[in-house]
Amino acid sequence: MHSNLRYKPLYKHFQKLRENIIGNKKLLNFKKKKWVSLVKRLTLSKPYLFFNHNVRQISRNAKPLKNLYRSQLAAKQRLNFYYGKFTNSQLKKLSRVSYIKSKLKSCKKNNSELFLNSLETRLATVLFRSHFVPSINTARQLITYGNVYVNNKKVYSCNFLLKSGDLIQVSKKLHPIVKNNILKSKMWPLLPLHLDVNFKILSIYFVNNVDILSLSGHFSFWVNVKNIVSFYKK
Repeated sequence: MHSNLRYKPLYKHFQKLRENIIGNKKLLNFKKKKWVSLVKRLTLSKPYLFFNHNVRQISRNAKPLKNLYRSQLAAKQRLNFYYGKFTNSQLKKLSRVSYIKSKLKSCKKNNSELFLNSLETRLATVLFRSHFVPSINTARQLITYGNVYVNNKKVYSCNFLLKSGDLIQVSKKLHPIVKNNILKSKMWPLLPLHLDVNFKILSIYFVNNVDILSLSGHFSFWVNVKNIVSFYKK
């Protein structure tokens, strides 16, 4: 028996999760009847809210165990679509590494903070946070085609982890496209504290480690990091 390999459009997943995960305004212009309830939900709510992503929340309605699994699964799916669709094994490995590091005496961060830090220090994510590209998937394309440099060396891995002091630049032939993306973004949300961007020469300086609180307004949904980490402890 063959598995169903039919392609499912990205927006279909957003309809199931009832969130505009990547914050694309195109979704708000959908007119078909099946999109009415989602568009209404998104337009009536504030486009940018400030969440505390380091706490968990369970609805008081529904059975606790059933609702806990549903909450963990939805949180994992939202995060996965936002950061460019990792496999379960990749996310589980990230969670396990974060847990091991959090148990070290020299580590001052908890498991949830280290997990989110491992996603935010990736090269593709940093390009997106700097408004050089409209989405993380676009950032992945730039990197795989050899258009991104770290410390003057060409990098082809989208999962390349940055550290304090790293300098990121893009190919000069792409400068007009990058400048246009920056103008379209209207510089919102504001740059996170761990990035220092020079928009004249289009370079990014990775200053320090990621602070979860500084990312409060950078998601159009509640990330719920603790639920995601709990999901991969099983």
